[in-house]
Amino acid sequence: MGAFVLGILLLVVGFALRSNAKNPEFKKAAPFAVLLILGGVALAVIGPIAGSVVIVKSGYVGVKLRLGAATSSLPEGLHVLVPGVEEVELLEVRTQKVESQATAASRDLQPVTTDLALNFRIDSSKAADLYKGVGTEYASRIIAPAVQEAIKVVTAQYTAEDLIRQRGKVKTEVENLIAARLLQYAIIVDPGGLSITNFEFSPEFNKAIELKQIAQQDAEKQKFVLQRAELEKQTKIAQAQGEAEAAKLNAQALQAAGGELVVAREWIQKWDGQVPQVSGGGGMIIDLGSILKGKPATATN
Repeated sequence: MGAFVLGILLLVVGFALRSNAKNPEFKKAAPFAVLLILGGVALAVIGPIAGSVVIVKSGYVGVKLRLGAATSSLPEGLHVLVPGVEEVELLEVRTQKVESQATAASRDLQPVTTDLALNFRIDSSKAADLYKGVGTEYASRIIAPAVQEAIKVVTAQYTAEDLIRQRGKVKTEVENLIAARLLQYAIIVDPGGLSITNFEFSPEFNKAIELKQIAQQDAEKQKFVLQRAELEKQTKIAQAQGEAEAAKLNAQALQAAGGELVVAREWIQKWDGQVPQVSGGGGMIIDLGSILKGKPATATN
C-alpha cells in the first residue's frame, strides 16, 4: 500500500515538472521528470502486486486480517492477498518458554516463593481465535496470571515441608491446572512442560528445618549407641553362658572319669614338652604313661 501511494506521488511530481518543461527554469529538470514518471508507474503498478503476496515462514502461522478483523489462519508458505484489504499477522508456533516467580502461602501459613519455567506452544489451527480474543500479548495477559493462580491454589494444599518432600506431585498438579486454563485460549502445554526450579522459604523456616535435621541426626546417633550397647550386653551374656556351660561339662567329666584323670589332663594341656612319667603328691603317685596311652590311671601310695 505504501509503495502504491509513493508511486502516485512520483507521478504527480513527474507530470508537474514535465508540464513546465518549456519554462527555462524547469527545462533542465525535464529528463528528471521522465524518471519520476517511470518510477511512479512502476511503484503504482508493481507495489500493489508485491503487497498482495506474503510468505509465512517456517515455525510461524499467519493470521489473515481483512480490514483489521481476524478471519482465518494461514499455514507456512506463499499466500496471495487482496491489496489494501487484507494483511497478515505472524504468530510463532514453535515451543516457547516463559520464566516467572510466584509467592503464595502454604497450608501451615508459611510464605513460599516459587521460581518456575513453562514451555508452551500455540495451536496453529486456532491461531486466529487467539489473536481475535487476546492479541499478541498472550504471555502477559494469559500465561502469567494462569501460572500465579495455579501456584497459589496448589501451594495452599500442602505444608511447607510437604512442598519439599512431594515436589514431583506438586509440580504435576500445578502443570495440570495451568494446562487446563491455557488450553481454552489455544495455548498448549505439553506433558512435562513445567519445571519448578526453586522453592524459597523464610529464614525462620529454614532455621527450623536445619534444627530438626540436627535433632534427627542426634536421635539416629543415640539409637546406634543404644543398639551397640545392647549388642555388647548380649555378647557378654552369651560369653557368661558359655563359661557356665563349660564349667558344667567339666563337673560332669569329673564325675564320669574320676577327678584324678581330669586334673591330669588339665595338667598335660599346660606342659612344656618335658613331662615326667610319674607324678604325685600327698602320698599318691600317678602313672602318666598309662594316661597318655588312654588307659585308666594307676595310683600307688
